[in-house]
Amino acid sequence: MKKQLLSLSLILASFAVNAQTYQTLSLSGFNADVIANGIGGASTSTNASLDKPTDNFAYMSKDFKVTASSATLTYGLPENGLITSAVPGTSGLTYQLASYNGNNSLRLPNANDTGTLTLATPGSANTLYVLAVSGSGPSTGEITVNFADSTTQIFANINFQDWYDGANFAIKAIGRINRGSNSIDAPGTAENPRIYQIPLAISAANQGKVITSVTVKKTSTAVTVINVFAISAQGLVLSVKDAEALEKTGIYPNPFSDYLNFNDISEVASISVLDFSGKTLLKDVKPESQLNLSALESGVYTLIIKDKNGKQTSKKVTKK
Repeated sequence: MKKQLLSLSLILASFAVNAQTYQTLSLSGFNADVIANGIGGASTSTNASLDKPTDNFAYMSKDFKVTASSATLTYGLPENGLITSAVPGTSGLTYQLASYNGNNSLRLPNANDTGTLTLATPGSANTLYVLAVSGSGPSTGEITVNFADSTTQIFANINFQDWYDGANFAIKAIGRINRGSNSIDAPGTAENPRIYQIPLAISAANQGKVITSVTVKKTSTAVTVINVFAISAQGLVLSVKDAEALEKTGIYPNPFSDYLNFNDISEVASISVLDFSGKTLLKDVKPESQLNLSALESGVYTLIIKDKNGKQTSKKVTKK
């Protein structure tokens, strides 16, 4: 098959045309692990509680078991960390959580605590969606979007809802575990705990600017804890530098029939394939110039591409 290389201008045009699509963002800057996973007590796979230490609860991945013989959970966070938002009006919006084996929350327990999440691939956007929650009660905070030209857009008086009973949830009914006793609270009929979606509309004047990072500050003095887990973007447009990097990888054709081709896999460490629900179909496949996906049914899939530095990017592809 003859390679059909996309020019840089076509790639940039593609991002512009797809201005209403959603894109998960790869981030650094998380400072706490509040999601129990794997086999063993919750305190062995987490390093902090989601709420205040005297409450001492954490979220769980569905693969979590206190012992190898413990029953398999029917609730919890997806094993692959990919959350499809349940908020009406944002169909197709997903969030990618950081690894459960490392820090996965920007945790802010005290008044005036500040933390910054830095985008691995800066770009401009129309709207950012922040996946966040507050433990031990609601919190108030401030979110600042930082641009490459050193300007900012500040969103003040943000309400971070408590993980129980709040509205505008991206995911619910995930349960929780006490890090000290390993006792598990099932979701119950109220379908708690939850994680919430916070939309940040980028002003028209700033939509052409490149976003480099997002800073979160806890402004309330209550003994509560803000946790930020992920950020996704609507209308993401890459900088010229990153569009050139995308052109180098060059995934084609899209839509495809049976095979996906890659222009350059020299910096790719592994490729995983997820279905629309976030279920992993192929995990950490060794990269080759062609990927055989003939066994998949027609539909939309997500490629998770990990480079040799550990950076992950995602790409939506469609099988005809």
